[in-house]
Parts: sequence; C-alpha cells; structure tokens
Amino acid sequence: MRDDCCYANLREVILDEWCRYTSQWPGARLVSEGRVTTKMVQHNRGPYAWVTVENAAKANCLSTSIITQLRDAFLALIDNDNLRLVILTGEGDRSFLGGANLHELKELTPEKARALLTLLSEANTAIRNLPVPVIARINGVCIGAGLEVAASCDLRIAASHARLGMPEVALDLPSVVESALFPRMMGWGRMAWMIYRGDLLDAKLSERWGLIEKSSEEGELDADVEELVETILANGPVGIRAQKALIRDWERMSLQDGIMEGVESIAQAVKSGESSRYIDQMISGLKK
Repeated sequence: MRDDCCYANLREVILDEWCRYTSQWPGARLVSEGRVTTKMVQHNRGPYAWVTVENAAKANCLSTSIITQLRDAFLALIDNDNLRLVILTGEGDRSFLGGANLHELKELTPEKARALLTLLSEANTAIRNLPVPVIARINGVCIGAGLEVAASCDLRIAASHARLGMPEVALDLPSVVESALFPRMMGWGRMAWMIYRGDLLDAKLSERWGLIEKSSEEGELDADVEELVETILANGPVGIRAQKALIRDWERMSLQDGIMEGVESIAQAVKSGESSRYIDQMISGLKK
C-alpha cells in the first residue's frame, strides 16, 4: 500500500490476502466450515446479543455454511421481545468478514450462483428485519459479501486498521444483492469509484464517504462500541423498535407516505405508557 494514498488497489493488497486465507492454507480447498455463535449479555436495561463469525483461520470468509448459520442466528433472535440490540463481528482482529471463499466461487454454475446469492440476501434480510439495531463491529478486512453484510446492519464502527471494499470486478463479476444499499449510504459517484476501481478504502476515508459511521482510533474499537451500546440502551426500548421499523418504511415509501407513517408510529408507541415514564425522568432531570 502506498503511504501517500488513503486507499489501496485491490490487486496489490486484497487479492494477496484473500488468496492467502482461502487458497494457500492447509485444507483451504475444502470450503472452510467455521461457525456462527450467539452470546446473550444481561444488562440492567435489558439483554443484548453478540453474534460472531468464528472462522479466523480463513479470514472469517462467508461459505454457504457460514451464510446459512448467520441467517439462522438472526432469525432465531427476531421473536425475542426483550432483546435491545445486537453486535455483529468476526473472530480475531484481522478480519470482520472476508468475503466469499474463492474455491466456492470458482465452482459456481448459474444455478448455484442464484442459490448462493439468494441465501446471502436472506441472511442480510434477516439482519435488516431484526426489530432492534444491529451494530457492525468491523475489526479488520471487510470485503465483498462481508461488506454487504455490514451494509445491512444499522450502524458500523471500524477499527483504525480496517479496510473495506468490493473485489468482485477483479474476478470479472459484478457487485450485487445488498450492494444496492451503497448509493444510499455514500452516493452514486463514490459507490462507483469504489466498485469500478476495486479499491480498498481505509477506515477514515470510509467514514468520510459515509460507508461507516465511525472510524475508531487505534485500540479504541471496543470502547467506542461499548459507548454506543450504552447510549442506545439508555433510550426507551419501545421507541427504539418503533424507530427502526419506521426507518425501514422510509426506505420504501414516498416522502408523504413516510411522513404519515410516522404519525401512526407515534400513536402506537404511546400505547404502552412507557414514554410517559421516560418523559417524567427527563422533566425530573431538568428540574435539578
């Protein structure tokens, strides 16, 4: 990587890393198994979950098995009415999600491609449809399908050493499925720059371009994630869930329909009476 450049050409950096983790390690020609784990954390404001892709020896690559487990992990959480939020991350400190396994990609037929990408979209849809915020803790390389997963989360915080990009064009393939989210996040021009060039963006440029919400200083990733978690948990659970549902509605509605949907959202949110308690707390705080 050139020191005078805030992004690195994919062919010079990422393909070497990608091939190292998915091709050159012993047994790598067998699609890496790995696993996805869910850990519940009890908090005085309600439980939240860590979902971790554990396949660090293969850069947390997204094999069919891993994608299936990821989808199922989020589907299993969707009916937990007490859940406050979810943190999604990858094992280790070098890779968040390292994209697809190259050998699995190489064996794709049109039918297998449709099945794989449908499965990936199902996993991303499960993340997007979870009724609570999902935070992507991007602890390293985040490329291809891994970046699409990150884009499906509500919020993204990246370590200072993280690199993000879409490598598909280097493999003579287009970026698809949840890549459709990128123009909304970073604009059409910046999206095209990243995808057409096959560049890796560093964390600071990713933040400036809107691909992530925060680039952590060195060694501060976990502290920044914890601060965000505590801030969200301090807010009302009914309001947070209502807001996420409304944001999803805004994505597909016209401006006027989105405005009117917000009216109904408020009406539903006050039913529980919890908002009155939070308002009382706010008033008490102002009196001090």
